[in-house]
Amino acid sequence: MSAMSLAKPRRYQPYVPDFLSLCERNYAQLRHLLPRAGQVGDAVQIQVSALDKYEVRLQELCKFTSTVRIEHIQTPALSERLSSWLRPQFDVRLYHDARLAEVVACQQVRQFKAVYDYPNTDMLQPDEKRQINLLLRDWLSLCRAQGLCSAVVLL
Repeated sequence: MSAMSLAKPRRYQPYVPDFLSLCERNYAQLRHLLPRAGQVGDAVQIQVSALDKYEVRLQELCKFTSTVRIEHIQTPALSERLSSWLRPQFDVRLYHDARLAEVVACQQVRQFKAVYDYPNTDMLQPDEKRQINLLLRDWLSLCRAQGLCSAVVLL
């Protein structure tokens, strides 16, 4: 047996510059999808495919931060097949002074820790915080790639 196979696996260590870069890129892309009026409760809908529509709703507006909820909207064709638990939903806090966007809640999980022990009772990955912000990055890339980001303002 080699020494590598006997070595204890290294604990995940977050690399802060990488995480901040991810949050900066997410902020740069997400700010183009925000409701223009800028009032709490304002929303836009984004159609990413024939059956998939998302709503970006302004939840909180403060001097230096905003919080938005991104939620999959059920279409009649999918309403019988998907329960609310399976519909993607996440809350994103935008730090306007630092130009960062960070996911602060996803589905039923709130306030992600930087590192989780593994295994854990909730079965979260050691780098769950990073993974959930990568999900936001992928969703923003989907919106950009599909070219269906015709936003409709809802009041």
